[in-house]
Amino acid sequence: MSELILSSSGVPTRKEVSESAFEFLLEEILSMHSSAALPARDDQDAALAFQERIDSMGYEIGYRYVEKVAQQRPLPTDNLEMMKFICKDFWEEIFRKKIDKLQTNHRGVFVLSDLKFRWLEKYSSDDSSSKKSASAMLYFVCGIIRGALANLGLPASVTADMAHMPNCT
Repeated sequence: MSELILSSSGVPTRKEVSESAFEFLLEEILSMHSSAALPARDDQDAALAFQERIDSMGYEIGYRYVEKVAQQRPLPTDNLEMMKFICKDFWEEIFRKKIDKLQTNHRGVFVLSDLKFRWLEKYSSDDSSSKKSASAMLYFVCGIIRGALANLGLPASVTADMAHMPNCT
């Protein structure tokens, strides 16, 4: 994640956050909220509260990011153009690559596919604990996308599928 700033000489430079530091911080936040929300017993209400809390954190980030972009350039107004913005500019800025595939049924349903989602690469698809952590990470990502779309004027329901990690749709 980066932002352009002007140096003392007036030349634009990028202010960046270390990706590994961000991933560690996010992992700790997820762990903290997970242990606070999920008691030893399997409580559906606690699990839903955890999911909503993580999603809302992501929502705030996505919403604010679009506010920041809106100051620099006009935002798309057409639904397809909004999704293209999410797949290209937004995804590249947040996840350091463009989305691999965008599909639509032309009835308002869009499917974004990232065939090698970097935030899932460190998780094992064989370990249930690892899958649970990856799932929590995706609640956050869904919130980011939902927040960005909401600020663009497209309220949406966003879900993730990680059946074949690190693929994500």
